[in-house]
Amino acid sequence: MTESAALLAVLLPAAAAVFGLLTKRSWAADWAVLGSAGALIAAIAELTLVSTDGPVSSIGLLGSAQLGSITIGLDLRSDQLSAVVAVMVALVALCVQIYSTAYFQGEGTAETPTRYRAYAATVSMFTAAMMLVIHAGDLVLLLIGWEVMGLASYLLVGHHSERAAARAAAVKAFLITRTGDIGLVLAVVVLIAGAGTTSIAELNRAAAENEIGHGTAVTAVLLLLAAVVGKSAQFPLHTWLPDAMEGPTPVSALIHAATMVVAGVFLVARMLPLFLTAPGALQIGAVLASVSMVGAALAALAQTDLKRLLAYSTISQVAYMLAAVCVASDRELGSGDPVGLAAPGVAHLLSHGAFKALLFLAAGCVVHIVGSTALADMGGLWRTHRSLAVLFGIGLLGLAGVPPFGGFWSKEAVLGAAEEAAHAGTWVGWMVLVAGVATIVLTGLYAGRAWSIVAMGRTQLSPAPHHLPAAMVFPLYLLAVPSVAFGVLLLWPPEVLHGLHIQPGTAITGALLAICAVAAALAAPRLGTADIATALPARAQTVLLDAFGFDRVIRVLVVRPVFWLATVVKAAEHDVIDAYVRATGPTTTIAGKLLRLAQTGLASAYAAWVFVGAVVITVAGMALV
Repeated sequence: MTESAALLAVLLPAAAAVFGLLTKRSWAADWAVLGSAGALIAAIAELTLVSTDGPVSSIGLLGSAQLGSITIGLDLRSDQLSAVVAVMVALVALCVQIYSTAYFQGEGTAETPTRYRAYAATVSMFTAAMMLVIHAGDLVLLLIGWEVMGLASYLLVGHHSERAAARAAAVKAFLITRTGDIGLVLAVVVLIAGAGTTSIAELNRAAAENEIGHGTAVTAVLLLLAAVVGKSAQFPLHTWLPDAMEGPTPVSALIHAATMVVAGVFLVARMLPLFLTAPGALQIGAVLASVSMVGAALAALAQTDLKRLLAYSTISQVAYMLAAVCVASDRELGSGDPVGLAAPGVAHLLSHGAFKALLFLAAGCVVHIVGSTALADMGGLWRTHRSLAVLFGIGLLGLAGVPPFGGFWSKEAVLGAAEEAAHAGTWVGWMVLVAGVATIVLTGLYAGRAWSIVAMGRTQLSPAPHHLPAAMVFPLYLLAVPSVAFGVLLLWPPEVLHGLHIQPGTAITGALLAICAVAAALAAPRLGTADIATALPARAQTVLLDAFGFDRVIRVLVVRPVFWLATVVKAAEHDVIDAYVRATGPTTTIAGKLLRLAQTGLASAYAAWVFVGAVVITVAGMALV
């Protein structure tokens, strides 16, 4: 039964993608919603069965492939980690598909039905690819799902291809994430050569028993970390995510909450025993996560666009997850069980999936009402759409980590893991702990700022409430439940969350900091500052709005040199290689004209040429002798 549930969780959204494209346009929404609903039911069944019957290490999917003496098993696996993440992915995907049926109504073009059909099918493909990643029993199969997600994100970010900004954002996301993906491909090659297998279970077992050479393990982990940084939009490969806001808002909910961005963190959690063999690589990951955590939170504080604010918040929150698993090697939990060591990161992955999807879908409703993503155009939501404002507020409180909302429990579990590492005497633990506490304050400030502007600001909306379709509102209520009640899950946690250790002192401190930061942002208008970001010096606002100018740095150090090199190569091809090719025509013509001079038609002339040739050959022969 577990095998069937896991297979259905992967295959149902894949089937929805295929049938959604091949059947009538009017059925596209039905296939999309049914595929996601079926995947959710299958994932819940899988979690229930795994909890009672135990994990299943091999579930037949595509059989196996032979690569020399190495057998690559293209099979699935099911355990509590894959099952619990599958439930979250399927829930968010279902909410996005239901929401999208109303979101895309009335785009105002004759192309809308066709484009919605392609959109819905691509979302289903995206969901199936993530399901494949979390159920893959082999790195090669995981790589297939990983790359399909990259393709789907490119198509969805560039969905509004009539806009130049959307096309540019799609290309940027594709190129930057592909840069990181090279690491995953090379890691597979290194592990095949050095460990003789790509089976995830076998690699984890061999790593735990020190059967993998140190050089192989370190090289593979560093390459895997590069893939994680690119996919999860962490410094320095983070710049694609804010620009990806050019895609439809429901796409942002899916990418940020359930698929692409969290796939990197899942990979580390899945292969943590292998990562633990290279503590230096984990320390590098912790440094990158700490920089991403604080830097993105600072950038979010000054954003003037609601979706870009949420995008930077995702970079910061995913950094929490990555930091939690990267301090695992510095924590001493007795047994050092990898499942327990990964628990804080997995917990934040789950809670973040709920409140971030809620935030993006609520933001989509606000944009639907206002017609703009600019914060300057928003305000008065509390007075005109109070239920939507409450739902938006629930998402923001979860993001800020205010108790008792879900984000509080998972964020404090991350800080608890960092505190354990710090008490073990490691600098990495202290660094993550300080960065995490600082980010709590910054997150509270920008979450409070978003509420202050969107809900309580001077209204920019029509006095008459704007009607929101039920299909756009229902998913918000559905996502609000886990956003509020995630802490209840910790009363009866699945095995994958048994390693959570919330330190009372740290939790109380974090809660107070979050509450005070939110309160400070809400109090700013009463103190004469309409927007707390304007209290910053003008130069600081510019720097933070521009996210420290890192895009310009990449443009100078990477984009321009690549374009220059491309220009040189193009010139070399045109002026050198193509010149030789083009020269063959004139050269042949000239040679023909010269030879034509010898074609006089006189026998005496031909005899003379034969005599001259014979003399030349004779002289040459005598010279050689």
